[in-house]
Amino acid sequence: MVTIVAGSGAGKSTLLQQWAEGSGAVVLRLPYKDEDLPDGGRPVVIDGLERVDPDGAQWRRLVGVVPLVLSGQEPVPVAAVDRLGAGHLGFAEDETYQVLAAALADAAGADGLAPDLHLLTGGWPALVGLAAAWLARLPAVERSTSLRQLARVDGPLREHLVGALLQVLHHDEREFVRRLAHLPAVDAATAEALGLTEELGALPPLVVPVIGSGGSYSVPEPLRETVQQRLPLADHERRALLAAFQGM
Repeated sequence: MVTIVAGSGAGKSTLLQQWAEGSGAVVLRLPYKDEDLPDGGRPVVIDGLERVDPDGAQWRRLVGVVPLVLSGQEPVPVAAVDRLGAGHLGFAEDETYQVLAAALADAAGADGLAPDLHLLTGGWPALVGLAAAWLARLPAVERSTSLRQLARVDGPLREHLVGALLQVLHHDEREFVRRLAHLPAVDAATAEALGLTEELGALPPLVVPVIGSGGSYSVPEPLRETVQQRLPLADHERRALLAAFQGM
């Protein structure tokens, strides 16, 4: 058994998604039924324990039955084989560079910016991802100056970066994120039916796949409240959107 315990934005869900896709592990969505359990000894991943099973009533039944990976923000009261924490999940400077180079599609440009980005974010994966996506939207000549200005941000850096990234989105992209932030998750068919016309996979890290969902996307929980505050929906708009979603 492995437990992963770290705060919001540490990169737990991203790590688990990539590992599950590559290893054949099953991401179990609670509450589960016996027929949901995998055959052949494949590992089971349960993410966000504090939300999906705060009392441990369900995951405890699986201990010793299947290989288990448990992830959450609070310590898991179980004797685990391996325990991973925030210190294991932070990026090294080279990993920060790789994220930035992929976002910018410019290895040389990323090489000059990565040391400052790593220093400002502490290698925290959520901050690195937000800052990289924001910088990729800026003209190349503005990136270095804009990045240095982050050192003067007053308040939580994550909230500032979410706001900065929302500002540089195109209007249709902003509207898409604005509405999606009020929904639990949507797949392509649901998004089209609701009039959410942007491509679901085109706006990371504001819109990301829901692990184990088979094609659904959402605004990540740590960013959802900030997006709702920055791009509020009028009450009648929110009610109409939720009613349409629940009626599907």
